[in-house]
Amino acid sequence: MGKQAGTTVAGPRVEEMRAFLNTWLIPNDTREETETLHDLADSAQAWSEALSHLPRPRQDELPDLRLLRDDLRADVTERGNRRLDDWLARHPQTVRVGEDELRLEGPSGPVDTVLRHAVHLVLAGRWQRLKACPDCRWVFYDQSRNNTRTWCSMYANETGRACGSIAKVRRMRQAQRERAAAETQ
Repeated sequence: MGKQAGTTVAGPRVEEMRAFLNTWLIPNDTREETETLHDLADSAQAWSEALSHLPRPRQDELPDLRLLRDDLRADVTERGNRRLDDWLARHPQTVRVGEDELRLEGPSGPVDTVLRHAVHLVLAGRWQRLKACPDCRWVFYDQSRNNTRTWCSMYANETGRACGSIAKVRRMRQAQRERAAAETQ
């Protein structure tokens, strides 16, 4: 579906959320913004392969699902959850106290399912570790000890771009140009 499928130690809920958020991406080969949510919804097989955790939306549910995805991506970029809270105000979920966990319940549609996944990540303290690469905007899970990772990848491999290395090279070249310009004055 895109960049890198990588798994994390954070578990399947994080991977499911990342897969959903990354239905909008900037592929490395074209570097053009690409929307895949509608194409996935058109194919039951593609949907179940990419987003098996999420009920396949009907055509009339796609606009809200896309808006939710875009709002959650904005929250991830801003490292907040204001938009998630707004969605929960419009689509309230029920919290049930179980033996050893809180259970979220609500309608079974795709929007409500995504909202419950997001709330689980917030409650587990994993939402703040979801980040969007400032270069390619791929959503990744920051597994670093101090949660300071900035880019999706520092090293190029067969599935991705080395956004971190590219940014560092850009900064170095800009600094060199500035030093050279200062020396000629």
